[in-house]
Amino acid sequence: MYSFNKIIRDFTMGGIGQNLVYAFISAAYLFYFTEAVGFSAATVGTILLVVRIVSLFIDPCVAVLIEKTNTKWGKYKPYITVMPVMISLLLVGLFFQPNISKELHLIYVYVMTMLFWAAYAFFDIAYWSLVPSITKDSEKRVKLLTICKSGILFAAFGLGIGQMPLVHLLGQGNYGRGFSRLSVIVAIIFSIAGLMLSRTVSKFNDISTGSAKAKKATDKITGKQMITALKGNGQLIILTFAKLAIYIPIAVKSALGIYFYKYQLGNDSLGSFGSMVALPLTLILISACPKLLKTYSDKQVMSLFVLVQMTLCVCYILTTDLSAFYIVIDGISSALLGVYSLFFTNMVAACVEYGEWKTKIRTESVIFSTNTITSKLATGLSGAIAGWVLTGIGYNPNAAQTPQMLSALHYVLVFVPAIGLLIGFLILRNYILTADMYQKIVSDLSQGKYDSRP
Repeated sequence: MYSFNKIIRDFTMGGIGQNLVYAFISAAYLFYFTEAVGFSAATVGTILLVVRIVSLFIDPCVAVLIEKTNTKWGKYKPYITVMPVMISLLLVGLFFQPNISKELHLIYVYVMTMLFWAAYAFFDIAYWSLVPSITKDSEKRVKLLTICKSGILFAAFGLGIGQMPLVHLLGQGNYGRGFSRLSVIVAIIFSIAGLMLSRTVSKFNDISTGSAKAKKATDKITGKQMITALKGNGQLIILTFAKLAIYIPIAVKSALGIYFYKYQLGNDSLGSFGSMVALPLTLILISACPKLLKTYSDKQVMSLFVLVQMTLCVCYILTTDLSAFYIVIDGISSALLGVYSLFFTNMVAACVEYGEWKTKIRTESVIFSTNTITSKLATGLSGAIAGWVLTGIGYNPNAAQTPQMLSALHYVLVFVPAIGLLIGFLILRNYILTADMYQKIVSDLSQGKYDSRP
């Protein structure tokens, strides 16, 4: 039997590699294609929106395919093994500038971006679907996710600290060359991490997939039953809307932040210092979460953090030439956003059993696909919104910006995230799945009992 600590180690390594890729493309995409390639902000925003609309159709199909997979290598290993290399190659290709016309380059970017996110969906859904199968013990799951998220956020903030300095170093003043070379480094790291995870994912399957009877039941699940399972999972629906309400505005602020740093504060690398603030604070907060969750529910702790972040967003309205003021606020906000991912993943994992209890249908991959879809939708919509906002307020790439443009940008950075966080807070109030309720559900399921209420 593979030890739980080794499972945590290997699972964390896979997550670190995957999220380095995610953090890199999320932070770099809009800035790279406006400042290095020369596309308009509205054009890049439209690319992201179109890709996300396509993903809304592709990702559920990916989830269904994974849910029905039953090979001699298990349900998840084929995707965990192959996709890191595919994703890495597509990442490098995306940040490569072919010697073609601008019109053909735009088509190239559309195709590469769609292929990248389709491949990413296969890995992401398969990866996170392992969580509820590895353990049904809520304390063990919190331990797994705490260590995993700590490693992931350490890597993501580490990349945030080094990204722009590395781009300048590797590119020697050329954004295109710098981002391209950094994409190769990130791709190599993910390929190695994916290989490490794939070597042990069969051990996860031994623990996760259960009996042959369970596998047979999964094979019999129809598309209609999967839709029924999602519609009947009210708590998952609440989490989905809460996550979108919180993540989209915060991601808009994050995408626009580098423009604020470059044109208002005069240094596009200042975000690195925000990551330096966020990194230790995130690790402290995540380390404290297991103790907090023994006394308070996920909803209570997360709601408090959301209110704190909303207050910080309002403070951003103050105007000062002191860069450290904005850096500290952005650092604290980034740390809180990192902690949200722990809470959302833990709560979505609990929704697997809740959904089975309510509908008598268990679909890990389909349920976790909603987590993937909301994350990607938030990234895509925020990028599109940010691009359109830049165009609407009069942004000119690599040129001096007008005072009116900078003032409008500042107000967007204040009110868009503050309003989104308030909406997310109000939605979260409807979430009722506590740790005690979850343990009762697990106990009922072990005895073959289901919720009889409509």
